[in-house]
Amino acid sequence: MLVENTFKQSSFYYALYQMIPDNYILKQINAAIDLSFVNELLADRYCRHFGRPAKEPEMMLRIQILKYLY
Repeated sequence: MLVENTFKQSSFYYALYQMIPDNYILKQINAAIDLSFVNELLADRYCRHFGRPAKEPEMMLRIQILKYLY
């Protein structure tokens, strides 16, 4: 079961994000790579009505990229 990410970040996290330098590698990767297509591509693989709630495929792919880099 695929559940949309409904978490809304507060202004604290926005202020924290602004403290990260613009030349930081993860910030550059986030700006350069658009992974929004992943959720649409895999939408038919998840049941919206049955099963345990799944994490968004886009977020899981981002985690795999971080795992590869570090």
